[in-house]
This record gives sequence, structure tokens and C-alpha cells, in this order.
Amino acid sequence: VTEKRNLTNDSIMSDSKQEMSIEDQLAAEAEELDGYFSDTPLDPKPKYPPLNKSFDAAIIILNLPKVPEAKLEKLTKVVMKLVSRIGNLAVNEDTGFGGVLMPFNSEKGSTEGFAFCEYETPEEAKNAIGVLDGYKFDKNHSLSVCPYNRAEKLQDLKDTEFVEPERPPFVEKPNAMSWLEDPSQRDEFVIRYGKETSVYWYDARNDPVPDYSGEREKEAGVSWCEYYCHWSPKGSYLA
Repeated sequence: VTEKRNLTNDSIMSDSKQEMSIEDQLAAEAEELDGYFSDTPLDPKPKYPPLNKSFDAAIIILNLPKVPEAKLEKLTKVVMKLVSRIGNLAVNEDTGFGGVLMPFNSEKGSTEGFAFCEYETPEEAKNAIGVLDGYKFDKNHSLSVCPYNRAEKLQDLKDTEFVEPERPPFVEKPNAMSWLEDPSQRDEFVIRYGKETSVYWYDARNDPVPDYSGEREKEAGVSWCEYYCHWSPKGSYLA
């Protein structure tokens, strides 16, 4: 029994010596680091990246199918696959945002029929609107896409009764094609022969009457029509 007590006391003394040695070691390390610590109080101020308060890179995709919760994940994947082909989505791993958010109405038990989508740049969002607006999503749904900023402006509109504006009195505009009208109601045609080009009046009763054959250009020593010519679709000019 006496031997066991001695062994126990020895073990306690060895443990205390070990603890003392650790404390001594820490004290020695503190002495070595003395002089490296600053007396200035720590006041850390985190530097966050600038917060982008605009939604220029966000769009709203309307007229999506309204599906129950069981098909929500599948529909989200289809939409993400479609929009990711146009540009890079603004994915945030910290928040779990994958670039597409499709609201779900728990009371109705289905989606709302629209989704929010955000790209990395406003240019990609603008391109997505041009590509997806009017896109045939399936046989019953054609997508309608608008910028998120426009939806915000519509939200701020006051719900008032529409008042039809008064129509201004009719004012006849000048006829910009009057120089093409002929008092004798004749037609014109152009003919190309050799190196000459001539425009003629014709009324189907008399012989064609020359209108212009490049007299001004000939006096200047240049050709007013070097190869071929053609009337514009409405006959307003000759090219």
C-alpha cells in the first residue's frame, strides 16, 4: 500500500512539473515576442466590395408555366439551362443563389408563372431580352421578358382611372411626294442603251417624251450613269 501511495505521489508531482514546464515554455515564448506587439488598440474595419444597388443586369421572365412544387426543380433547371446559354449568370455561393429565382406561392401550391434572372453584366441582360422575348417555351407558352428596372417603375405607378387624352385637331401635312406627281398623269420609264441612260415621260397615247438624259453631267464631262440603274420600290428615286 505504501508503494502504491509513493507511486501516486510521484505521478502527481510529475504531472505538476509537466504543467509548470508548459507554463514556463509559454512565458519564455512571450518574452521572445516582447517588443513585436503594438500598443495601438485594435479597431478592425472590414473592407467590403462596393454594393451594386442597381438591377441593370437583372431581368424578369414572364408567361412561364405554373407548376406544382413537385415540378418546381425540373422547371427551374430547364429555365437555367436556357438562360445560361446567353451569358454568365450572377451565381453567389455564399447565399446559394444560382442566378435564377422562381417564386412559389405556398397558398396556391404552384409557381407564379414568372422568374427573376440576373447576369454578370448589363450587356448580357440586354442580349437576353432580345433573344428570349417572344421565345416559344412550349406549345402553350411564349415568353415575355422585360428589364427589372422597368418593373420597378411600373410598381410605383399610381392606380388611377385611365383618362383618354384629347385628340389634337387634324392638320394636313405637306405632300413630300408632290415633285413626283405629273399634272398630265403620265408615267415615267428609264432606258439604258450603250453608254447612254435616259428617262422618258409616257402616257400610252403619244410617243415618249425625254425628261432627262444627263445633260448636266455631259456638260461637266462626266457620265451620270456608268453601268446600270433601277427605280426604288416606290419609284421615288432612281439608283
